[in-house]
Amino acid sequence: MIPIKREEIFDLIEKERDRQDTLHPLRIIKRTDDENINVVAQYLFLNEMLSVLIEEVGEVGKAMQGDGSLTDELVQVAAVCVRWLENTN
Repeated sequence: MIPIKREEIFDLIEKERDRQDTLHPLRIIKRTDDENINVVAQYLFLNEMLSVLIEEVGEVGKAMQGDGSLTDELVQVAAVCVRWLENTN
C-alpha cells in the first residue's frame, strides 16, 4: 500500500464535495417564525444526512470485500461528513 499525502486526501475530499453539490444540491429550507417548522426541517435534514452516511459506509464495507475502490468510498464518506458539518447550526 502506498500512503497518500494528507494534502492529496483533502484535495480528493474537496473534489468529491463539489461533485456531491452538483449531483445532489442541498434543499434550502429558510428559517421561519414557526419554531415547529424549524424543528421538523432540522429533523428531516439530520435524517437525510444520516441515511446518506450509512449508505456510504455500507459501500466502504463492499469495497473491503473487493467490490469497488476503498479509497474512493472512504473519500465519499469523508465528503458526506464535511457536507454535514458545513450545514450544522
